[in-house]
Amino acid sequence: MEFTHLHGHSTFSFLEAIWTPKKIIQKAKELGFENIALTDLGGMYGAIAFYDSARENWINPIIGTELGFVLDINGYNRIEDVWNMCLLAKNGEWYSSLMKIVSHANQEWISGKAKFDIKTLEENNQWLIAFMWGEESWIGKMIFRSEADEKIIEIINMIQDKIWKENVFLEIIAQDELKNQNLKKINSKIIELSEKLGIKCIVNNIYQYINESDKEAWEMALAIKDGNKMYDDHRRKPKEKYHLMSGQEVFAMMIDNWYSEEQAKNWINNNNEIAKTIKIEIPMGQTLFPNYSTPPHILELYGKVKNKLISN
Repeated sequence: MEFTHLHGHSTFSFLEAIWTPKKIIQKAKELGFENIALTDLGGMYGAIAFYDSARENWINPIIGTELGFVLDINGYNRIEDVWNMCLLAKNGEWYSSLMKIVSHANQEWISGKAKFDIKTLEENNQWLIAFMWGEESWIGKMIFRSEADEKIIEIINMIQDKIWKENVFLEIIAQDELKNQNLKKINSKIIELSEKLGIKCIVNNIYQYINESDKEAWEMALAIKDGNKMYDDHRRKPKEKYHLMSGQEVFAMMIDNWYSEEQAKNWINNNNEIAKTIKIEIPMGQTLFPNYSTPPHILELYGKVKNKLISN
């Protein structure tokens, strides 16, 4: 079954995921994927390695990032009030714009979490794909708190107003809902909102490692990040499966969650259709940093220091 992961992390999502972009691509090739996305947390540090490896293996690289999102960057924001959104680049031009957003978000970070707001989204809205999903997203938080549909829809409409409406998606998380009742509540409401607002849903399991057998190593990385030991009862012990699932596994997971075959196939097809719209070409072997002229007074100061060092 053809499937495109649009949401997942590499080792560049510091201690929140394991395996390098190259290893992710190798596994994607084993699974027969034609497209795959990398959406590391708070940055795009693995983007070029991911891009190069994908192109070498005839896989279409989809580059994005997962950032903290707030309505107003200038407002008072506690870390508890910063919730995530995924952004994908549709082409090379938007890849450059995405880098600007990431740079801005990291200047505005709080407690180590990069964040951006509605205004930043509006200023860099060309060729952008945005999606929101489960417990870590803004609307997921609102659903979990049982806030009124009108408030949730207002947030969605604000985001749609800043970018092209057809480039905003809602995301179903392909994990065992019996093990995570919060996710079941959020997924169900997202489907309801999708039908009510005419917004397409995509589906992902949000990969954090490549093989099921990697889970213990991943949990060890989480423990290190949180300053815990593996024998600590309070350490993070995710029950869900976050390996790089095949299309068949994603489909089976949704059927096990009692969604219909038609629903699961539609969501998977939406992922694949998005992938077909994305074509990124990054010019390699050249410097893309802007050229800055050194101010005359700095050059003068440098000359004086240099002469003094030579005379000594």
